[in-house]
Amino acid sequence: MTGADELGHEPLTWDYDAWHEPTHGCQLTTDAGVFTFIWGSTFGCYGLEVFDRSIGEFIINIGEPWGPIVLPVGDHPRWQRLLGREIVNTELAWVDWSSGAATPCWVRLDLAAEQQEGASESVWIAAGRWDRDRFLFATDDVTTVFDHGEATRTGIMK
Repeated sequence: MTGADELGHEPLTWDYDAWHEPTHGCQLTTDAGVFTFIWGSTFGCYGLEVFDRSIGEFIINIGEPWGPIVLPVGDHPRWQRLLGREIVNTELAWVDWSSGAATPCWVRLDLAAEQQEGASESVWIAAGRWDRDRFLFATDDVTTVFDHGEATRTGIMK
């Protein structure tokens, strides 16, 4: 979704087609409940943290002129085609850093095929961001990747 939120605040650029950079985090609402994916340093290095609570419990000043805004993306083509599909598998990847601390860096959600003739799809939610043509993990950003080619380019998939 582009444009301002309901209060008229303009979002930073976040839609890069095959990937989105919501920066602070991503909240998914499923039949099993609400899940929030944010960056944090609970494990000693910045990484991805997953909670079964609303994003509003972790991010302050939402909607304030200097704070983040929440943008519903249910009408966005990249998200819309995923709605209502069963998550059939997940993988949470931990990375061992030279500091000796293992940190979760990304989660992959595998979704069931859309219909019998459709193909299954995967979505990756990672703690990291693009810097020029290189993906940097363990930054204070969240990026959602929708495309296997982009997942390979980030280093999530080999």
